[in-house]
Amino acid sequence: MKTGEIHDFSLYEYHNLLQQNILVSYKGPIDERIMSVIGENIEVVTSSGDAKAKSKIFKVFMELAQNVWLYSAETCNVGNGRVMGMGTLVIGEFGNYYTFVTGNVVKNSDIEPVIEKCEKINSLDRDSLREYRREQRRLANEGKKNSGNIGLIQVALTAESPLDIELTPVNDEESFFSIAVKIEKDEQGN
Repeated sequence: MKTGEIHDFSLYEYHNLLQQNILVSYKGPIDERIMSVIGENIEVVTSSGDAKAKSKIFKVFMELAQNVWLYSAETCNVGNGRVMGMGTLVIGEFGNYYTFVTGNVVKNSDIEPVIEKCEKINSLDRDSLREYRREQRRLANEGKKNSGNIGLIQVALTAESPLDIELTPVNDEESFFSIAVKIEKDEQGN
């Protein structure tokens, strides 16, 4: 029953959408405190699953949530000079795998190197990814430019799946960038 025209958005439809295999859904500012609370929630909702997949989900969460926190173009000033990146994260469970998706607004001028890095990550096998991670760490320790995004390499290694990226223009200066990974469940449940 609708009594007015205020509700262009149906919370019930959104609720039903979230019932479709979604374990965790969050949109808002992300910092270390929020990450801690969401991490505890992940622990609870995956407690009946296999330990290996649960560990992978948590590690992927830490890397991708930190990317949103540090690199989102959409921010929230929470006082005392603290600014937090804003973003969205969703964890879904589908039969024999989980999906983990994060997304946030990025400046178009900053995104091309990230897309190129994701494409390179997706082109490498596991051993090559490990070597690439070592190379990027060495460059970062030397203070070299374009040595970042080691976390994205770690996500691909941890999830043991490619980074599924999507870029949707928001306006002339910004786009919404999302990264999704698939995390297989252990068939034995160990």
